[in-house]
Amino acid sequence: MQTSFILKANESRKQYNLLGHPAFLKVSGKDTQGQLSLFSGEYHKNQGPPLHLHDVDETFYILEGEFLFQAGDKRFAAISGDTVFVPRNMPHTYLTISETGKMLFMVNPTGPIEQLFEGLSSYQERPSIEEIVRLHESFGLKIVGPPITQ
Repeated sequence: MQTSFILKANESRKQYNLLGHPAFLKVSGKDTQGQLSLFSGEYHKNQGPPLHLHDVDETFYILEGEFLFQAGDKRFAAISGDTVFVPRNMPHTYLTISETGKMLFMVNPTGPIEQLFEGLSSYQERPSIEEIVRLHESFGLKIVGPPITQ
């Protein structure tokens, strides 16, 4: 049975370490019967994932800082208060341009994203790109290029 809940500002359902930056699970797929997962993330300058795609929609809401996004063949800056939507199966990535940044990001439906984050968090040291690619592929996700730069 689903139930309502509140998480205070510094609380989360789970904390992940995503290749050097923390992500916090706020609403899980278990909470929504697989309909969505909501995370918050904290970033430092030049952090961001490799160009990737997945079979879930992803929405980003910038809380603090400035990010450079790439979605398909478009690149654009996003700042505090901006929302970025990336439809499923579109290659995308982002880069933190400011010294620090924070965002909320949501995937829907949940898909394998929480399990991927579990896998990434399990590494004691930064994995090789080959390990990252294999992990993504084990969940049906694809790395399709390197991280972007300015």
